[in-house]
Amino acid sequence: MLEVKNIEVFGLNRAINAINNSFNVGEIDTTEAVTEKRQKVALALGKNMDAHQSHDAFLKGILVTFDMKHHGVVMPEFQRYHFADIVMSQSTVHSLEKFIAGEADPYTKYVTEESKAQVKRLYQNWLDSGKSYESYMLLRHNLPQGFEMWATITTNYLQLKTICIQRQHHRNREDWDAFIRACYSMPQFRELTGLSDSKWDV
Repeated sequence: MLEVKNIEVFGLNRAINAINNSFNVGEIDTTEAVTEKRQKVALALGKNMDAHQSHDAFLKGILVTFDMKHHGVVMPEFQRYHFADIVMSQSTVHSLEKFIAGEADPYTKYVTEESKAQVKRLYQNWLDSGKSYESYMLLRHNLPQGFEMWATITTNYLQLKTICIQRQHHRNREDWDAFIRACYSMPQFRELTGLSDSKWDV
């Protein structure tokens, strides 16, 4: 099931300082220490939930990179978000043999033993065929939706805020609950986004 780890957050202080750009003329310096006043302004702007107001636009400057284990059920839902980029992902093109013949179990708990057995059979057919194109494509096209892989993702707090708001009541509870909890563990995420439901406390 979905898992997020190795979270790194960049540019948090600079994004908060950038709020002051709207009120400055001449030179700017967003590398300064964040003042208490700017922190309060950031908290107020970040909590704004009104559509199309862009008061929380500074959250785009808080960049996040993490590793995420995903599968075919949740990934199409995740990929609809334009500002969440996959840096690199594990690949069934380059590593299919390692996935199937290795010791790890690359399936979610919802994949049936029958489905796993079919993959093993198709994998063996591929090997027996001398790794023919047809048998390879048959194998890849019959991998179950619950086939898990890891990817490195880069995004920002504004996009994560949107994802949390949209996915907090999603039918796929296990995956999206895990994702939202990971977001809530990020530095100042709750405070700067105004998302404070204790259900997601880590």
